[in-house]
Amino acid sequence: MADIVEIIDFAADDTVPVFRVHDVVFTCVEDIPLGIMQKITQFRELQKKLQETGDMEPILGLMDSLLDEASGPLFRSHVERGLIGVKRITKIIPWIMEEYGLRPTQSSKDSSTGPNDDATGTTSTDGASDKALTLPDSLPETH
Repeated sequence: MADIVEIIDFAADDTVPVFRVHDVVFTCVEDIPLGIMQKITQFRELQKKLQETGDMEPILGLMDSLLDEASGPLFRSHVERGLIGVKRITKIIPWIMEEYGLRPTQSSKDSSTGPNDDATGTTSTDGASDKALTLPDSLPETH
């Protein structure tokens, strides 16, 4: 008797990211085109360049690639009319990347909000009782 192999249907998992700014809904493309991956990996550089020069075109070009045919021009129009600004765009693009399963582009924040010294930092065991931190008798200790 032959083994039955489960078939995974990747088409069934194709959810398209959709977001709203004010009352306007924008729809992303079904999947990120391979040629756009380089632009996405350069997003941090594009952000810095935007802050230095004020040139929105590289970011708008990236958004044109991430949004479907109807939403791309609509998004660009809202940016050009001042309805969507830099602050919002720099939140939207990382969210879109996460929706496609890409890693966040921003560095993770420190877990401790206290001063950066050994005496006041927090650990993953802070707040746990001594009893919770000991191995039960049924588990061998490892060294």
